[in-house]
Amino acid sequence: MKSENTEIAMRNVLALGVVLVLSSAPAFAGNAEGLPGELRVGFSQVEITPPVGAIMTGPALPRSVGKEDPLMARAMVVQSGERTLAIVGVDLIAIRRDLADATIAQVSKRTGIDRDAVMICPSHNHSSPFIPMGGPNNKDYLTTLPGLIADSIEQAYKVLQPARMMLGRSLVYGGLHNRRVVSKADGLVLNTWLKKLDDIKQTPQVLGTEGPIDPELWVARFDALDGRVMGTLVNFACHPNLRDRKRLKTWSADFPGVIAEQMAQTYGKQSVCVFTQGCSGNINDASGQTNNWREKAEVFASAAVDAAKLAIPVEGPVAVGYARRDVTVPGRDPTDQREGAIARLGWRPEMFKLSESQIANMPKTRNVPVSAARIGPLGIATNAGELFVEWGISVKKRSPFPHTIVSELTNDKIGYEPTAQGFQHEGYETLVGVNFVPLEGIQMLVDTAVELLQELWKEE
Repeated sequence: MKSENTEIAMRNVLALGVVLVLSSAPAFAGNAEGLPGELRVGFSQVEITPPVGAIMTGPALPRSVGKEDPLMARAMVVQSGERTLAIVGVDLIAIRRDLADATIAQVSKRTGIDRDAVMICPSHNHSSPFIPMGGPNNKDYLTTLPGLIADSIEQAYKVLQPARMMLGRSLVYGGLHNRRVVSKADGLVLNTWLKKLDDIKQTPQVLGTEGPIDPELWVARFDALDGRVMGTLVNFACHPNLRDRKRLKTWSADFPGVIAEQMAQTYGKQSVCVFTQGCSGNINDASGQTNNWREKAEVFASAAVDAAKLAIPVEGPVAVGYARRDVTVPGRDPTDQREGAIARLGWRPEMFKLSESQIANMPKTRNVPVSAARIGPLGIATNAGELFVEWGISVKKRSPFPHTIVSELTNDKIGYEPTAQGFQHEGYETLVGVNFVPLEGIQMLVDTAVELLQELWKEE
């Protein structure tokens, strides 16, 4: 029977992004660590929906006129022995480094969790507030945001209880696509939303997509000892951009929110779904902002529920671990963009003048957080940018863990991270103003994530 405190914690939880927290620091009073090898898990969710009138992300930066469904910060805290991990999924387009650091500081102060043990991972939801540069109407909201995200972690920590871990996966081939197609005319890339592609005079032939998708949708399910499903951790690589937020102008969690709704309908309101975004820098949904976006989202939600239902138990003790390294990488040289790269896409060069000037005034190097974690046989790597899907697949290939997921846009926002081929083929994601780190720096960040995974594997 649930205690009154547990019921209160359950009611006070909602989600916006994802935060991972691991620590060897002792638990505070009232939450004694479990037996050696015993897995303890807690879930919580806290609403982080901005007020009506705040600036939304997207073209023209519209102001919101209402809420279709809430934005949440959904947290999962996992503990085994002296190690504690917290994952918070937030329904945000991104998280600035200063906001992430402020959240981490609050978590550490409230719970004693080490700074290096916290990871904040947004879903990259496009129907959310304009986070990257703020805005006057967003200032008050952004001031309160770190405290709300920290609340979700603290509440999840307070309801830790013995649990069992299950792992499941669906392979999703429909509803998403690689959004870069190669034009035969010049051998360069055009993004699938460009009007130029609809004119066969301008684009007489395309030679297929530039790269693959990643069909893996992973679900880690955690059951209480009485059989109740406490919550799930979901990872999938696809831009949450099903809704036409420019027309609707209402807050929504997009398809990650629909996944959470379906999980709660399947397993009960107490079941919290923490969503982490995979490497989707060049992966979009196939619908293109349709009016029946919820129906399209059901494709992903059904796949997540199926994976949870078919999940198999993790046998034996479940090890928990974490690692973090802040890496100094070079910044993008604003002069290395080919003249005509913007105009080739059918856009006016002045559209990127502001972004170009901002990059020109940025430091020559950037300090970027990279983290990794483990929950039993599941390895979790992070990156602070919008990684192309090929990078994510390469991390999975190089990881020593039998199962690996990658959570992008974690603890910072550093723009798109194309591959070498991506830079050669140009396209929107390689333009100065949306790409902040050159290939050399991206490779450093990816290699660091793999090294951290290897270190965690060797620890056990």
